[in-house]
Amino acid sequence: MQTRERRTDGRSDQRARRTAPRPDRALTFGIVGPADLVPRVAEVVEAAPALRALRLPYRQEQETARILREHVDDVDAWLFTGVVPHAIAEAEGVVTLPARHVSYSGLTLLAALFRLGREGQDLTRISIDTLDPAEVSETLAEAGLAEDVARTMVYRREVRSRDVVAFHRQAREDEGATVAVTCLRSAYDVLRKEMPVVRLAPSPRDIRGAVDELALQTRNRHHSDAQVALGFVELERADPRLERDLGELGGAVVRIDAERYLLVTTRGPLERVTDDFRAAPFLERLAARHERVLVGLGIGRSAGEAAAHASRALARARAQGDVAAVLSAPHDADIVLTAVAAPEGGAPTDLGRLAQRLGMSRSTLLSLRQFLQSAQEGRVTATELAQAFSIQERSARRLLKRLERAGAAVPVGTLNEGQMGRPPVVYHVEL
Repeated sequence: MQTRERRTDGRSDQRARRTAPRPDRALTFGIVGPADLVPRVAEVVEAAPALRALRLPYRQEQETARILREHVDDVDAWLFTGVVPHAIAEAEGVVTLPARHVSYSGLTLLAALFRLGREGQDLTRISIDTLDPAEVSETLAEAGLAEDVARTMVYRREVRSRDVVAFHRQAREDEGATVAVTCLRSAYDVLRKEMPVVRLAPSPRDIRGAVDELALQTRNRHHSDAQVALGFVELERADPRLERDLGELGGAVVRIDAERYLLVTTRGPLERVTDDFRAAPFLERLAARHERVLVGLGIGRSAGEAAAHASRALARARAQGDVAAVLSAPHDADIVLTAVAAPEGGAPTDLGRLAQRLGMSRSTLLSLRQFLQSAQEGRVTATELAQAFSIQERSARRLLKRLERAGAAVPVGTLNEGQMGRPPVVYHVEL
């Protein structure tokens, strides 16, 4: 399972809390992309209730980071017209607000192929960048074209416009590609002087999907930022550097007595800094100066509820040893936070340690692992889990959420079976 890199600072989280709108207040989306696509996306945003668009076009993709730095105080979220500017912004570490990009679906490619066919273009060999190869294959089949007519290039963060241009040139030289299909304006401007090329633009359906997802993500973040988070920190002696070490949480640190401190913040920054309640990066820094570091973190709808959860978490931390951090939230098991995030590409495989983190028995996880051996590719829904273990579906959902926070499960899609209500989430679980 891949971990996400998160960058934050106290000032940005404090600003987020100050400016977090009420649930009924309009959200402002910063629309970032090439000048000809920004208005297309902005019109869909402005047609939605309680949404506003701030149009932020660029001439070159490399301007993305500068635009975000200059306008971070003007928007509630970022909506990129495509994956390229989004990836550049992530790589530069300037995405501190909710963000989405418009994905180009097979419908967009199908429309482009239809136009090329009507224009009489030779479609015997096509080079296509950025789009998902599986979706390309499916779209070609729908268009009545053989799968092997297309050469695709998967976009990665390190890819730049010159690499995309080189890919299409190489496809033409090596395989005789007759048409290039690109998602990059800068690549299109170069290639159109050399070969037949079409540039894709997102469909209204794709834009609406991205807008809806970003609105939900932003509202959820603001609701999370409104939840109170408190923490009790026990050290062997007073530490004047503690407030600086906990500054990334964007809250206040108050000394209670000679060895204890109180942290006051909100759920949003706590969730982001701990990588969705997986790790406590500040724990390692404190352990370098203190032999005894105990942290109990609690979340609640009120300060009283958060304090009660923090006290329970601190008691659990004491039972873990001399250096430990535990988080307690409503309707959830206590979570033991690791000092560092799980390594990229792997989930925890030590069932004993994972069970300790989740507050579950090792035998329960062993039973779950045996059940997963019969599941296709380790994929399971809460409904299937509930039926297999004769538990309530609500309990199964909580279990999957705990596994997700521990790095052992990741949502990979939804199961559409024509049923009423929200489709069940499919998780890939690796034990």
